[in-house]
Amino acid sequence: MQKDRSVHTVNKVIACVLSFIFIIMAIAVPAHAEEEQVETTPSRIPLSKLEETIDAYVASYEKYTAAVSIVVIKDGETIVNKAYGYADIENQRKADTSTVFEWASISKLLVYTSVMQLVEQGKLDLETDIQEYLPEGFFKKLKYDDPITLLNLMHHNAGWEDQTMAEVFYYSENETLELGETLRKNEPKQIYKPNSIVGYSNYGVGLAGYIVELISDQPFYEYVNQHIFKPLNMNDTSIHPTGQDHPDLVQRRNEIEGYTKDLKLIPQNRVYVTFYPTGAAIGTAEDLAKFLAALMPVDDNNLLFTNRDTLNEMLSTSLYYDGTSIPRFAHGFVEMEYWVPTLMHEGNLKGFSSKLVFDPESKFGMVVMTNQSFEEIYYYGLIKEIFGSTMYSNSITSEGGGYFQSARRAASRFTDLFTALDITKYTKAELSSFYNVVEHNGVVEKISVTPYIDFLPVSNLKVNLIKISLIPVALAIIFSLCALIGYLIRMLLYKLYKRGNHPTKFDKYHLAINFAGVLLLLNLFIIHTRLRFQSFPAYSSLRINLMFNLLYVVLAVAYLGLLIYKLWKSSYSKKQKVMYIITGISAFILAAFIVGWNLYV
Repeated sequence: MQKDRSVHTVNKVIACVLSFIFIIMAIAVPAHAEEEQVETTPSRIPLSKLEETIDAYVASYEKYTAAVSIVVIKDGETIVNKAYGYADIENQRKADTSTVFEWASISKLLVYTSVMQLVEQGKLDLETDIQEYLPEGFFKKLKYDDPITLLNLMHHNAGWEDQTMAEVFYYSENETLELGETLRKNEPKQIYKPNSIVGYSNYGVGLAGYIVELISDQPFYEYVNQHIFKPLNMNDTSIHPTGQDHPDLVQRRNEIEGYTKDLKLIPQNRVYVTFYPTGAAIGTAEDLAKFLAALMPVDDNNLLFTNRDTLNEMLSTSLYYDGTSIPRFAHGFVEMEYWVPTLMHEGNLKGFSSKLVFDPESKFGMVVMTNQSFEEIYYYGLIKEIFGSTMYSNSITSEGGGYFQSARRAASRFTDLFTALDITKYTKAELSSFYNVVEHNGVVEKISVTPYIDFLPVSNLKVNLIKISLIPVALAIIFSLCALIGYLIRMLLYKLYKRGNHPTKFDKYHLAINFAGVLLLLNLFIIHTRLRFQSFPAYSSLRINLMFNLLYVVLAVAYLGLLIYKLWKSSYSKKQKVMYIITGISAFILAAFIVGWNLYV
């Protein structure tokens, strides 16, 4: 009997324990299941709290913000679509979801998509020499015989020098040219071998847009309207070079102003893009999000391509960083590693910044558009908040850092001088944090500071030679200034006290060339200031400055010729001869400086 009671007690204990475990499991499992069902951003923000998070982020940076429009897409659905701040601060015009912004370089994605549509139809091949698609003799400045392909245009590695911002933008609708004509007129020199160096090229992408025109037999903007905007119901977007196909949209665009990062109004912030497929699109962030959603379809239905495989191909890696398995480009889309692998593209135009980032795997993406030039708070900061940080690390075997110069540079244009002066020194620690470093036998051959641009090493010798070459120029300008001041003092003393040598007939030429030398210094300072601090000055507005430089060269040659003739025919005092000759040498140095650095074209 006692034994039965013991067994019964044990059974009751076991039953209680099992019941307790069962209850715990019953409570825990649903909680765990519920936790797993919470959808988040790549940075682990619950989607249910995303709008609240964005609101708080914008509020914390309100005093640095003009206007920002943000759209977030998840599984084809819009989960955030809000605008903040002012489209026009001076007139207190608030931004809303119908505010029209500049796409800027995000427009290039329309080129890549159009190319892939024609590839799908068998009308284009990504690895065929593009000269097969272009009129015969289209290029005049190619340096290498290597073929240039559409992939090269997508990867920005066809080898062309960069063009100045002043050449890429203009301010009057009347300056608009047919795309093929403007590409011929503005052909840059090829300075790198194709496939060797990545240097962001508006010209190359514009050329791809022109090939779309030729193959489709319709203007690029008409092709995009028919094959991208219309299927996606993007009724608030235009990529016409001046927006003339959508006048009401242009009117709305003119209601928003562009600002600097510190909220200073940028005058004349409506610019036109020379190679318009590369950056002319204008529209709402909501419309751009429709394009973004089409890149992440939730089922087999696809509005951009006939076959889903074509979309998959376009969004697959087509270029890796040299010597690595790290993705760099997916047919023009930039591949960026945040907490998840993403595809993206950025855009900057006078007074506007835009960014599109998405994760095709989770079908999560966002659009950010602002009316501030080279904006960073949302352009980088908010993206980091939503997608997490980026982290790149390179193991550097070279002993130290060095000087580097952007491969995206003008090599035969008036900005070559300012590019040469924009050489940056990076330490070994800084090199290790960049996207990629290519070394050979312990020597850094190139680095990728951004996905869009490689930077090439510059030897200490070249840096020193550039510095040394500026010394005689500086001395020549100082001499011109001193000679001008000295001449005026001498003339004053002679007129007041009849002291010193009597002025010669040649003195007026001596005075003129020194005065021109001082004006040359002022003119170079104006050019440098406008290029550095004035966003996208029109080339036409700089033409008078460049013409003055050319005029100085003509005056210098004339002075030297006249000096030689006068020294041979006339007699001057030794002091006068020395002064005239040194002035001639100074004029020659400054003229050679202008010609050598292409400061007249």
